[in-house]
Amino acid sequence: MTRRTALALGGGGLLAMTLAACARGSDTQPSAPGTVTLNSDNPTWGPGYAAASAVLAKRIGYRITSRSIASVNNYTQVIRMTAQTDSTTDLIKWTNGYRLQDIARADILTDLNPVWDAAIEHGWVDPAQRESFSYRGKAYGVPLYKSYYAVFYSKQAFAEHGIDVPTTFDEMLDAAQRLKDAGITPFLSPGATTWEAEIWFMQLLASIDPDYYKAVTTDKASYTEAPAQQAMDLWSSMYAEGFFSAPDVTSNDLPGLVKQGKFGMMLYGTWFANTLLAAGLSDADIGFFRVPPRGSAAPAIVVESGSLSVPVKAHRHRAAVEVAENWLATDVQTAWVGFLGDTSPNPHALPKSNLVKVLAKDIADTSPVELTRYWEASPTPLIEGNVQDLGSFMVNPSKPNGAATLRSMQNRAVTEWKTWNAA
Repeated sequence: MTRRTALALGGGGLLAMTLAACARGSDTQPSAPGTVTLNSDNPTWGPGYAAASAVLAKRIGYRITSRSIASVNNYTQVIRMTAQTDSTTDLIKWTNGYRLQDIARADILTDLNPVWDAAIEHGWVDPAQRESFSYRGKAYGVPLYKSYYAVFYSKQAFAEHGIDVPTTFDEMLDAAQRLKDAGITPFLSPGATTWEAEIWFMQLLASIDPDYYKAVTTDKASYTEAPAQQAMDLWSSMYAEGFFSAPDVTSNDLPGLVKQGKFGMMLYGTWFANTLLAAGLSDADIGFFRVPPRGSAAPAIVVESGSLSVPVKAHRHRAAVEVAENWLATDVQTAWVGFLGDTSPNPHALPKSNLVKVLAKDIADTSPVELTRYWEASPTPLIEGNVQDLGSFMVNPSKPNGAATLRSMQNRAVTEWKTWNAA
């Protein structure tokens, strides 16, 4: 078995046969007339797809029928199996970056370069995003959504303690100190045992040297070089100052901590805004600010996105491509982000909440360097191993452990990049 075949199958024989069997049934037949099917790993997005579909139906005569698999691991395996068979749906939700490249190598996705050309011509998407949806010059998806990593902050805590929204990195640290002095946890920081362990690491690299961030995630720099060492030392010192929450605190604790007046800030994805608003908070309770650069570094912000991709074997292939062609249209995106409460790949489509609108305006005004989220920025085995290392560092955030963590990450990088480049 070649590595390409293994990438396409994505698992052992027995598991693969089981997943393929689970995916059969109605998926083996085309959807009802006027619809295209979409496989997704987020069951809660059904109403959003319906809202966008109502607009798509007026534009092209097709609606999206979404099917969801709640388990991310199971979803990944099912897609790898079914996208190359007649069990596939017409569209699939995937991620961008190297995770998209991983399945693009298996020749199971449609080249959407013409779709990107048209979307850019219409002004529906930032051309710079195209790279993270491409492999060897061909785009294999369009942005399903777009989120930024920024700092949620308690407007009440800031107001009560005379803290202005930080415009420099040092001002952010000063705000953290004043919150701590007032008995408020400066930063809620989940992640010691989850993917969230990447958040502060990627942001500190982005704030210190965005060019280095791009280099180290694309095998053009080492994790033991100065910018990474500075990031780990700074992270360690922030822990030593008592700026972070205990490792067992989660993002789900945030609404309660805000209401109790025990929360100051949290670096997180803007997609979380809708969760907080649904929990009873409002624009009067929380705000956003972009993490400022450190020193003379260029402003940068981390971007999370998903991919809307078309399998080569889609039953309604032409219709699926038409959906991809129209997905980024301003009216479709306005309906979509109206549900998500988040920013859009289309800069002209904004949600109703001022919470996100203010941040979107700041980003439009300052044009920071946009960086692919760490989770998608390098080959999957490398990232997942490194995130485990970063989680261990969060439990023991000493400077010596920070240096050891970087050495471990670099050793893994040598191995995993060799494997990736050999495929």
